[in-house]
Amino acid sequence: MKKYILIIAVLFAFASCEEENIVFDNENGQTGVSFATTEYNVSVPTEGLDIDVPVNVTTVATADRTFSVSVDDTTVGDAGNYALGSVTIPAGEYSGVLNVSLNFDPLTEGEVYTLVVNLDAPADGVAFSEQVEIEYFKEIICNDIIVTVVTDTYGGETTWEITDADGTVVASDGPFANVTGGDTYTQEVFLEDGCYTFTIFDSYGDGQVDGTVTGNYTITCSILNVLEGGGAFGASEAKEFCINQ
Repeated sequence: MKKYILIIAVLFAFASCEEENIVFDNENGQTGVSFATTEYNVSVPTEGLDIDVPVNVTTVATADRTFSVSVDDTTVGDAGNYALGSVTIPAGEYSGVLNVSLNFDPLTEGEVYTLVVNLDAPADGVAFSEQVEIEYFKEIICNDIIVTVVTDTYGGETTWEITDADGTVVASDGPFANVTGGDTYTQEVFLEDGCYTFTIFDSYGDGQVDGTVTGNYTITCSILNVLEGGGAFGASEAKEFCINQ
């Protein structure tokens, strides 16, 4: 029992000491500043992209306040990829924004970049949730898809087709060969911008399974995973997808 009393006393003393260093007062207290959103994952269109990262403070002031930011060393990507504004909290407000501009032209298609921005603590306060990480990549304009089908042993049961919005078949393949352990087949298909339906069929009615091997299918376009599926889908499985929409 004495040990528990001692532990409680130590915790109380520590908490009391901490409370003496922080004054929770929205006018005269310590200013805490933080990013309200700390993660982004975005594609950058041809015209570039502006992101307004919300920033909150714990105190209010009679004049506009500006807080500084800095680019962290863990950032991946050249400085020409982006531009940073400043954080301004208007008078009488508890929030503002950091504007981040991402540029399209310097980016390489298929490469993912990371911008890490630090929110610097004010001279009279502290920063918490003080880092925002923005993953970004060049918007991909892609019309050449790759359809990949991994069959089960009975590939001769498997066919697929792609239909457009009018129901017209624009691409198809199969049946494939019966190969012990299954096999992999790919086909490149050019599709105009628009929306489509991919349908895979199994004539036996058990999907891409044979009791030992489980098959699958994917559609990719550059680094984009457009759709995927497979396994025991029965006689057929249909999925919709869009190209550059």
